Amino acid sequence: MAMYSYPGNIHIHSHYSDGSGSIEEIISDAAAADLSYVIVADHETLAGLPEESIRRGVVLLVGTELNRNKCHYLALGLNKMIPSNETEPQQVIDQVSAAGGTGFLAHPFEKGSPYLEKGKAYPWNSWPVFNFNGMEIWNYTSHWRGRHPSPFKTLYWFFLDRKGAMNGPSPELLRLWDCYNLHHGLTVGIGSSDAHAYPYKFGPFRVVVFPYNYLFKTINTYIVLKEELSKELKRARQQILGALKSGCCYFSFDSLHQGSDFSFYANTNQGQVYMGGETGSIENLELHVNSPAKRSQIRLIYNSRLLETANDQSAVFRPSKPGVYRVEVYYRPLLRCPRPWIYSNPIFVKPPAAVND
Repeated sequence: MAMYSYPGNIHIHSHYSDGSGSIEEIISDAAAADLSYVIVADHETLAGLPEESIRRGVVLLVGTELNRNKCHYLALGLNKMIPSNETEPQQVIDQVSAAGGTGFLAHPFEKGSPYLEKGKAYPWNSWPVFNFNGMEIWNYTSHWRGRHPSPFKTLYWFFLDRKGAMNGPSPELLRLWDCYNLHHGLTVGIGSSDAHAYPYKFGPFRVVVFPYNYLFKTINTYIVLKEELSKELKRARQQILGALKSGCCYFSFDSLHQGSDFSFYANTNQGQVYMGGETGSIENLELHVNSPAKRSQIRLIYNSRLLETANDQSAVFRPSKPGVYRVEVYYRPLLRCPRPWIYSNPIFVKPPAAVND
């Protein structure tokens, strides 16, 4: 079956909260970056909701980021605001779900740096929580916030080697993600930019740190659809939010190489199964992976452990055990070590009797 993948940038702030750009500016930069969709998530407001639209070939959707100082929660698909609650964030999760929304824990393991805003960070520090749809596994701005070992190194990365600072999602967060998928069912992983386009003043000069047009080419989340993305807003909204909720998506650090045309699916006796899906057919099971770049290292992750590796553009794995399988693809630049690049959502292989129990 032919599948269609569409790149999008999630978790964007506009001038309705602490971002610097208008919705029109965001759409313009998204179109220039060849994105198919963007999701604005301003702090504790849905003020941009009337501006949801399809313009310049870009679907613009509006959600919100709830809570301010900790336990940030991305809430998508809402028509009215949900109150923040930093002391009882489970209530926020439950209320978003009850309202028909889709929710993601935002930058849950964010770390600060003494060289940036006096070490301020906005982690998720209320555990355990349940019944959320997923979590941000790789957030570009959050990653940078915690990657400041020294002023010199920071300046070197910023001006000479921005890719060098991006050493992949934290191992602790990957383990937590796998744990939720293994013990609590589908927990969708997304990548985001957390774009603000911060304006800073240096004397008479005004500099925008990480402008939208830059961030829209960094960490993007690709939705995977069985049909083409609609040109009608209501249907496109359903397709995008449906793919994010169901886990039929993957995220890519596009600064290394564009992540389009990646695929991960299972061939089973019952047909093909895509990311976020499950099968109880272990006999003749094949996991197919195709990477967009020839210089790829494909890693099959099984129940949080590295199971197999293939240094190739494509691979077929034939697992023999039920479990949770996902894929990490590392990009192999010439004369450098492989770099974290693409992360798939999982496929669940269950014992036949356990499927749909």
